[in-house]
Amino acid sequence: MSTWVSGDPQILQLDDINCYLVDIWRVIAPVNSTAPRSSQGHPVTPKTMTSTHLYPYTRSVVRRSERTPGFGSACRAFVAVALVAVIVMFGMPQQVSAKPMPQSQERVIAQSAQEAVAVFDSFTELSAVDRNDVFSALVADIARQAALFLGLDVRLMQQAWLAADLVHQRALINGLTQLGVPYKINAAIENVAFDCSGLVAFAWGKAGVALSRGSSAQFASATLVKVEEAQPGDLIWRPGHISMYLGVPSAVLQTPYSGRSVELQKMNERITSWVKYANPLV
Repeated sequence: MSTWVSGDPQILQLDDINCYLVDIWRVIAPVNSTAPRSSQGHPVTPKTMTSTHLYPYTRSVVRRSERTPGFGSACRAFVAVALVAVIVMFGMPQQVSAKPMPQSQERVIAQSAQEAVAVFDSFTELSAVDRNDVFSALVADIARQAALFLGLDVRLMQQAWLAADLVHQRALINGLTQLGVPYKINAAIENVAFDCSGLVAFAWGKAGVALSRGSSAQFASATLVKVEEAQPGDLIWRPGHISMYLGVPSAVLQTPYSGRSVELQKMNERITSWVKYANPLV
């Protein structure tokens, strides 16, 4: 909005000029320049919409007649076009968060995990070695499904899962049976709701390892390990959140916050660089 000097409609305050870039050079004046006067020849105190006090110096002014006709509109149009170009090139700002896992994919992997758990629990008549072999075949197939969903190397994820000990495998598969179960704070109810530490406690508890509730307490009760030593199912902790490692850098099983559910995700590089890993068995 332009603000005119009282008594002279031909004088526009420089402070209120928008986009009149060409005129700026014209209005540069020495500090001791003559103050503007009214049509009657009396000194005029500059007034603006944003200030009511007197200034210790005289403001430079530009006369309305000296402005380039239509330049302000052209300048504003140029700025608008530039903003549109930036939006087209880089897109609108987005909230930094991972996309939720499609429900159809959740159901497929969760069902495979449930079948693996049922097979392991029902094959009591088999020897431990035979039962582990059958379970390992199912684990490899679930690892393949998870890697394909996350866009990761299938062979690398399968190798990581099969190299883990049986308790880690079972803990991870237990957690995967809950894919799609909604997040709820302070919840740990199978097939109903979980928060982040509730999911971890459930998964490891089903594998025979009792963990306390609370992400910090769970991390403190486990043994810190390097990422190179971490197994699938190990804990990944950062202040306020805990998840389960999938054996490949950045890949996790987690339930993040309200409105989301138990899901597979890849952490962004910034988070991956400073999270901590811990083994509940060591």
